[in-house]
Amino acid sequence: MDPNNNIFDISDKGLADSLKNDDQNSFKEIYKRFRPKLYIFAFNIINDRDVCEEIIQEIFIDLWVRRNEKEIENLSAYLYKAVKFQIYKQFRKKKLIDKHLAEFDEFTSSYNVEEHFEFKELFSRVESIIAKLPKQRRIIFQLSRDEGLSAKEIANKLNLSEQTVRNQIYSALKEIRASIKILLIFFF
Repeated sequence: MDPNNNIFDISDKGLADSLKNDDQNSFKEIYKRFRPKLYIFAFNIINDRDVCEEIIQEIFIDLWVRRNEKEIENLSAYLYKAVKFQIYKQFRKKKLIDKHLAEFDEFTSSYNVEEHFEFKELFSRVESIIAKLPKQRRIIFQLSRDEGLSAKEIANKLNLSEQTVRNQIYSALKEIRASIKILLIFFF
């Protein structure tokens, strides 16, 4: 850059050429001139401040890193094209994230449905085990578990001793547990 020229008077093309020669002042001037316009351009499309900041930062980092690789004829067009490209990358990334989130939601919802059906199947099998208990044991067990009656209340209701009721509940639970172990091995 010519030291007699004021950096503010240099054209965009002149700044791009100076940038190619590693002139940090040219880079700073490009940043001052274009950052606000590029940010507004990106924000009008994306409407997310953080993403726009990330895009603008990425563009200027890339401009500095690749300053010696490209011949920039129209700095303004180059920078706006870079913003469009970064926005496109953001949309692609968001679409990919949305796709993965949708797949994850589908996976977890199908897992919950599957888990629900496994639970229903297990519950149904336990009910069939209870139905196969001897009649008196089944009645005692159902009064205890379904109606929440105590051993004393069941004994009074069925004209049995409390010990008989306790023995029957214990035997019912023992049979159910043994059958459930087999079912759990089958399910899991």
